[in-house]
Amino acid sequence: MRLILTCAALGLALTAAACSKPTQDKTSADLKAAGAQVGAAAKDVAATPEMKAVGSDIKQGAAEAGEKLKAGADQAGEKIKAGAEQAGDKIKAGAEKAGDKTDAALNDAQQKVEAAGKK
Repeated sequence: MRLILTCAALGLALTAAACSKPTQDKTSADLKAAGAQVGAAAKDVAATPEMKAVGSDIKQGAAEAGEKLKAGADQAGEKIKAGAEQAGDKIKAGAEKAGDKTDAALNDAQQKVEAAGKK
């Protein structure tokens, strides 16, 4: 909207430049008055109950979106925590299994060394 007003003012200014000095002065005064009227109209629109309701709706929508985002983040956090616990349990079980195999291999090697030493 600002762009439209700027373009309109520029067009009127160019038109005024081609006119006589009194016409230019009147056009300049008219432009200033129009700018003031547009500013007052914008303030009037902003003060209407409808616009205030729109602002309130935006605030409410943002609050609801924030709540949904928080709930989604909480759920994601719980799922990540559960997945990490499962991964930890699997790593622990794998480490225990590897430890048992290592112990068995060491015992087997020790028995073979002892058997070789007895011969």
